[in-house]
Amino acid sequence: MSDITTVILAAGNSTRFKASKSKLVYPLCGLPIISHIYNIAKKISGKNVLVVCNNQNKEELKSILNTSKLVVQKKQKGTADAIEYVKKYVKSKNILILFGDTPLVEVKDIRKLIGKFKRSKAKASLIAFNTMKPHGYGRLLLNKNYVKEIIEQINLQAKQKKINLCNSGILISNTKLLFENLKNIKENKIKKERYLPDICKIFSKKNILINYIECTEDTMLGINTLDDFKKAQSILQKKYIQKFINTGVNFLKPETCYFSYDTKIESGVIIESNVTIKNSTLIKKGTTIKSNSYIEGSIIEENCIIGPSARIRPLSLIGKNSKIGNFVEIKNAKIGKNVAISHLSYVGDAFIGNKVNIGAGTITCNYDGKKKQKTIIEDNVFVGSNSSLVAPLIIKKNSKIGAGSVITKNVPNNSLALERSDLKILRNKSSK
Repeated sequence: MSDITTVILAAGNSTRFKASKSKLVYPLCGLPIISHIYNIAKKISGKNVLVVCNNQNKEELKSILNTSKLVVQKKQKGTADAIEYVKKYVKSKNILILFGDTPLVEVKDIRKLIGKFKRSKAKASLIAFNTMKPHGYGRLLLNKNYVKEIIEQINLQAKQKKINLCNSGILISNTKLLFENLKNIKENKIKKERYLPDICKIFSKKNILINYIECTEDTMLGINTLDDFKKAQSILQKKYIQKFINTGVNFLKPETCYFSYDTKIESGVIIESNVTIKNSTLIKKGTTIKSNSYIEGSIIEENCIIGPSARIRPLSLIGKNSKIGNFVEIKNAKIGKNVAISHLSYVGDAFIGNKVNIGAGTITCNYDGKKKQKTIIEDNVFVGSNSSLVAPLIIKKNSKIGAGSVITKNVPNNSLALERSDLKILRNKSSK
């Protein structure tokens, strides 16, 4: 929306998060915390997004938000002070203010807020939520259906502490009115900071209307501590799982599974317990993912069986009707249709054709000490158990590899390749 500039406040020091880096770059379900909210900002304002950061997290945020304008708040003197820093960059009629540490808000919530703001006579609108544990949040004082004032926790009187309607901090306002009145926000005597929610009282005294919408408490969760992070991740996982269930995914024990924000699973898939699926993985219909399997950055085609205890590493593709069994690791490999790699094998940097059988204990020896080499196994090849395939290597169609072989040369079509020492049986001289 060209008439809205979105500002993301991200200048906090993350002191309560107790991590070696900014909490905002910490991966939440596979995506940095701030990126969840940044993606929403882009949907609302396109390239017209500003991020207020500090000197400590500027480079970290820059590496993630490389298309955004970063504005440094030199001293952390509150949210009103942070907004002052972006004044010269905001050219749109309206300004939307979001927070980098509230990643659970959804774009539909923001669009609902914008819709009410534009349809009403109000010059500002905010998001509020009800909670049975309001301690720590600013409380809304209302005049009919409009916001009269927001009182921060440290300034609440006894009766006001019982108010359950709380401020999320998310606000949209007419830009001109906001900056004209921002200078009137005074420094809090206790915290020595200037709080943006104080704009409500200033507007109210001037009969400038502020309305609000309500969203759920969960969507407004701010991440300040590792406990908050754990709670946010749990909320997102439940959301993802419910979405999959609604589209026809069958879970054996969903509470034990983990999914990234961009995991895609088609209908008719069965997911057993303790399964982890991360980073741009697509699982197509009819596939079963058995217990304790780990899949990352890969595509699993229709009607496959993966696991139990299989590991599929990034850039892998498993073709239709294939089986990747227990304690099998696949890495950067394209596996064809109707392939069986049933147990205890490693296939890395490889192309495997259709109708290939790879026996237990087989490994592709893909690293020569300097770089990774490619193994190519064409259609209808049978590889016996406990074989070592030393790349670079091509095994042509309809060939067989004898069990226990170390294959170092290319194998032609329709061939049998064997490599093993002569068996020697020596009698124990001490036996009678």
